[in-house]
Amino acid sequence: MPHTVWVANGKGGVGKSVLMMALAAIFESSGRPLRLIDADDKAKLGEFMGPGNVLSLKIGASTDALRSNPSLAYSYWDRLAEEMVERDTGVDVGANMDRHILEWAEKSGLAAVLEESGVTMDVYVPITAEPLAVAGGLEVLETVERIFPQSRRILVLNRKAGAFDAYADTPEFRRIEAMRDRGLYIAEMAGCVSEAWTDFERLKLPPGRVIQLDARAVATMTGLGILAARRAIGDYATWLKQLSLALAPVTTTLPKQS
Repeated sequence: MPHTVWVANGKGGVGKSVLMMALAAIFESSGRPLRLIDADDKAKLGEFMGPGNVLSLKIGASTDALRSNPSLAYSYWDRLAEEMVERDTGVDVGANMDRHILEWAEKSGLAAVLEESGVTMDVYVPITAEPLAVAGGLEVLETVERIFPQSRRILVLNRKAGAFDAYADTPEFRRIEAMRDRGLYIAEMAGCVSEAWTDFERLKLPPGRVIQLDARAVATMTGLGILAARRAIGDYATWLKQLSLALAPVTTTLPKQS
């Protein structure tokens, strides 16, 4: 049966596209490649993965027009549902698009369509240790729990902006603990310390591509020495492996394909 993976948070810069690319590599290695869909007006995922490898469903209308009339994009997004019932999909929900897409999903009865079609769903919500990122993530998690009660929800603590210790005894994290009691899975995504991380981003290289490169190719592309290039690839591979292990309880327990 098909499976769909969504990555969402209304706040930008929390690692949504990086997480989606990492998930694409994880699913690819497990023999279940995802049909990648960019539901964003910036189409960042396509820049990294190649436009031919990503279905770019922007918003079907200007941002200003959409704010005044969200229904302008509804029929445009119906293709998203068509893709999800046909194959395994990975959907990168762009910043500020989560409310619109979730409203479309609720009005369209998407949860019932997915259930009738045997489609299972995981929703990953990355957050960084910043108030707006935490608030945006909580809003998505609580909305998804209401609209898609059969979905699995995964909160990913992205440590790139620091640790979450200061949030341990806040109302926000008490809400998260309550959701954990209702089945929320929580995983950590460590910051990557690769010497070429910024170079890989500048060159639009996704994780799955980076770990396949040899050191000489990386040295040529980045200007690093050969030893630094070897370390950069190794650190990137270690980061991806750590994330794979953190998410394994979710990614290794998918329903079998029919």
